[in-house]
Amino acid sequence: MMDQQSLQARAAELEQVLGRLAGADTEVADLRSALEPLLALAGSGALSAPLPWGDIPGGRYFNEGSLRRYPELEQAFARFRIEATGGDSPALRKLRGET
Repeated sequence: MMDQQSLQARAAELEQVLGRLAGADTEVADLRSALEPLLALAGSGALSAPLPWGDIPGGRYFNEGSLRRYPELEQAFARFRIEATGGDSPALRKLRGET
């Protein structure tokens, strides 16, 4: 079961960062376009099953593109991607030192 509240919060956070940066950077605007349908689903509560990691577009903008220069965007994207794929795993929580 997905945590809809957390997913919606992460989607809103990512949308906010994308909106702030998209006007000044075409690569951010491209990422925003690629994510818009998924963010809309997540924001409306319509995303009920975890997605496979690779089904979430945008990772290549950080790996191959130049968006790593926006740490706030990269973190917001990572947090959204974790929620959309089912949330923190027990291994991830352990790695962070959480119980």
